[in-house]
Amino acid sequence: MGNLSPLRSSKKAAVACNNCSLSELCLPRGLTQEELNRLEAAIEKTIKITKKDYLYRRDDAHQAIYAVKSGAIKTCLSTSDGEEQILGFYLPGDLIGFDALAHNHHTCDAQALEDTLVCELKMDAFQDLCGSLASLRLGMMRQVGIEIEREHHMLLTLGQMRTEERLATFLIGISERNQARGFSRKEFYLPMARHDLANYLGMAVETLSRMFSRLQEDNIITVRHRLIDILDMDKLKELAHYNCRNT
Repeated sequence: MGNLSPLRSSKKAAVACNNCSLSELCLPRGLTQEELNRLEAAIEKTIKITKKDYLYRRDDAHQAIYAVKSGAIKTCLSTSDGEEQILGFYLPGDLIGFDALAHNHHTCDAQALEDTLVCELKMDAFQDLCGSLASLRLGMMRQVGIEIEREHHMLLTLGQMRTEERLATFLIGISERNQARGFSRKEFYLPMARHDLANYLGMAVETLSRMFSRLQEDNIITVRHRLIDILDMDKLKELAHYNCRNT
């Protein structure tokens, strides 16, 4: 595991689920106060991961489920000759660590894209709570379902869409995730480097740059470094075949 720094002095303030703006996203709804207290007690610490350090590495033993509190994490696989494939990006409110459920060890690397805070729920506590709290168990099953749904959409995007359609689909996805968090759906910051995004979308960096430029020229978005401003949501959704995806 990478360079992880527990924030011990501010443990309870940092992980108090009642006061966390992400609780509606990363926690199941309908927990009683007693159940919520049990969940908070099981979260041992908030962990700080410095940019480029790892939350976990491939083949690490499964120790916990993590909720991203701030920052961003990418998951990836590397070949023996050092080539990397980006598998996904995790933003505030996302849960990460489910990849190890099948064989009790992680199947990919999880690396911080920027300084990141995660809440840690140890596996023994996780299993105990899921066994006794039906709402938590159902909530976690829903999170696994969300992971599978994202993978299906990604396979469709890579297999059937042109490059500009892939970028539009990705931007719509980030827009929807931000809206669910109570943030702006039209203006947002992309925490990933352009080469990481190009890798994830299956295109060259130069191609990705051209697609950003084309969307700007068509007055669909503006780009200032990593800050995206969606000017025409309808056109972006049309390019992403949004209506077809949701029928």
